Amino acid sequence: MTQYIGKPISRVDGLEKVTGKAKYAAEFDTPDLLYGYVVNSTIAKGKIKQIDATKALSLAGVIQVFTHENRPKLAWFDMNYKDQDAPPGSPFRPLRDAKIKYNAQPIALVVAETFELARYAASLVQVDYEEEAHETNLQANRHKARKPSLGMASLLKPPPPKPRGNFEEAFKEAPVQMTGEYVHSMEHHNPMELFASTVVYEKGRNKSGARYTIYDKTQGVTNSVLYVSQVFDIPFKNLQVLSPYVGGGFGSGLRPQYQLFLAVMAAES
Repeated sequence: MTQYIGKPISRVDGLEKVTGKAKYAAEFDTPDLLYGYVVNSTIAKGKIKQIDATKALSLAGVIQVFTHENRPKLAWFDMNYKDQDAPPGSPFRPLRDAKIKYNAQPIALVVAETFELARYAASLVQVDYEEEAHETNLQANRHKARKPSLGMASLLKPPPPKPRGNFEEAFKEAPVQMTGEYVHSMEHHNPMELFASTVVYEKGRNKSGARYTIYDKTQGVTNSVLYVSQVFDIPFKNLQVLSPYVGGGFGSGLRPQYQLFLAVMAAES
């Protein structure tokens, strides 16, 4: 790779991206396409006491509002929801139950004939919460942190190299010693392509014969295929995940995000 350093190299997808011709996951279309809009939790921890979608469902063109109360039955075991880069512990399952684990958690999906209608209907979904005390200060809770582990990734990737030498001894004998602790603010990158999934469902004679073409914002299409297959019990041969352009990822697109789950669930229902 050193022969490319310092030289102007053309990016294969560069022209399409800078001219707006690159088509991302949310921009693919198909006849009779429906649109989903997520309703997010407004509390950080607690549970949903009641969720009322009556007003949203009364609008012409609103097809369904999915919540933990009416979602289809899906895989139950943790291992079905683990992906190739999943960390240790129990994986997050969208719409699993009434528990709220974090602020902006997806708690409902409004499906409608247009995006604008789905967005407006989502604003009409009324939610009553039973709020619990929450912790947001990471520094104050560092003593509760778990030891680092690669989790499922350890089965697919080589482990990190073993430590070399003896730092404590070398530091003790060093002629100059300096220690310090530095804390900086959280930084977020802003990719051109936000997370979205478009699912084209082709009905078969039975579930094993149905085909799914999924346009997903992902850096790992095989990971998305694995996740969808495990959660929804769909044969690999019936799944095709496409990501022709990745509009910025920086690692955030390595794992399936909740919109993939919600899009496939809505397409199946």
